[in-house]
Amino acid sequence: MDREEINGGRLTPEERRERVKKLKRKRKIRLAIVVGGFASVFLLLISTVVLSFVFRVRNFIVEGDTLYSNEEIVAASGIENGKSLFFADLDSAKVNIETKLPYTVNVQLTRKLPDKIIIRLESTDKAYAVEKSEGLYAITNRDFKVLEISGVIPEGVVPVIGATPETAEPGQPLSFVDDGEDDATLELIRNISSAIANAELDDVNLISIRSRSNVYLIYQERVVMRLGDSSDADKKIELGKRAVESQDELDGVQVGIINLTVAKKAYFKPSDIKDIPEFDEYESYVLNKEKDSEEIAYAIERKNGSYAITNRSFKVLDFASTAPEGIIPIEGYIPENAKTGEMLGFGSEEETDAAYETLKDVYEAVTESGIENVNLIGFDDGDVYLICGERAVFRIGSTKNIENKLSKGKKLMAAEAEDAVGIIELDDVDNAYFDETAYEDIDELMDFNPDYEAEEDDTEE
Repeated sequence: MDREEINGGRLTPEERRERVKKLKRKRKIRLAIVVGGFASVFLLLISTVVLSFVFRVRNFIVEGDTLYSNEEIVAASGIENGKSLFFADLDSAKVNIETKLPYTVNVQLTRKLPDKIIIRLESTDKAYAVEKSEGLYAITNRDFKVLEISGVIPEGVVPVIGATPETAEPGQPLSFVDDGEDDATLELIRNISSAIANAELDDVNLISIRSRSNVYLIYQERVVMRLGDSSDADKKIELGKRAVESQDELDGVQVGIINLTVAKKAYFKPSDIKDIPEFDEYESYVLNKEKDSEEIAYAIERKNGSYAITNRSFKVLDFASTAPEGIIPIEGYIPENAKTGEMLGFGSEEETDAAYETLKDVYEAVTESGIENVNLIGFDDGDVYLICGERAVFRIGSTKNIENKLSKGKKLMAAEAEDAVGIIELDDVDNAYFDETAYEDIDELMDFNPDYEAEEDDTEE
């Protein structure tokens, strides 16, 4: 029974005092909680203000050997000058640098009070070439990170044949499967690459994974190492290296096949190189491939009006205000990025590949057509046109059936145009015609020669 009921609903003095004490304690606790909460919020606000406005990024320190300038590295990080030092996302910056600047690896970023970001990184080298499509190769490092896309196999780079990657984006690892699946092919070639490095096997010329149960290497252009499957690749390649060295010591430099398919065994079979089927594949795939060339092939207009001078694989060799002698300039197909030593970029991987194919096909068609005095190959919303002899415009339209259009245009030029100024309409090749037109009324010619002034007619009335 409650005490208040015993005393007729009244509390004794001692009970009233105790109750008052309890109420006071509760009020103090509530007050302390409220004050503590306000203090925490206040401290949090002060801390945020200090971290946000006092410690700001004002300096970047770049450490390590790299192909890129400090400015390029800082820009690629995505961290802006003046950003809060403590709220800068270093993990994202690392990914940004390694992706946007493919030849960088092992990027580390640290903060240094009061205002510095330290960026440490290393450079990586070309090691392998994996064909991504007809005539185009993903050039990778030893871990198969894509460094660039090239139309040729650079000197010293080892081709890997037998698998076509699903995606090959500079700055990203090769991928042979759609997202969400285990990439067994990537793991296989990484395993072989690691085994080659561990064995210090120099002078590998080719890796073939065309048959997963018959992986092989070409070594020093004289020995085929048949590994069987890729299991125990470390032990097999090390054993193969020792077998070559032993055979060479016994009989001098040998040509032949080393069978490494039996565990812990190496069988060397001397053979004439022409009797080794793997060498047929090697010769057809590698020895007959064009190596990385510095020969100028294209001059392609950039946004600023200058030209990117490239080789046949669209690797940028230089920049110039005018096209080199003997090279027809290409205008209107503007690349999104162009850096010396790198491939021209026209957007996504698919867009870039399509641009390469179009530019190559059009240029080859024009140069093989025999049309003389071509001054310019132009693109206008996908339609192609030529300027010839600084006076005639071939309006070709789409690239479809371009060889026939050029042949028709050449005949019209010789038969009807003579020395006249005008337009040869070729979009409908069956109804092609020459339209003699005043120079100043032809947009393509005026863009080509904006300083043109029509001659005044001095004939007396």
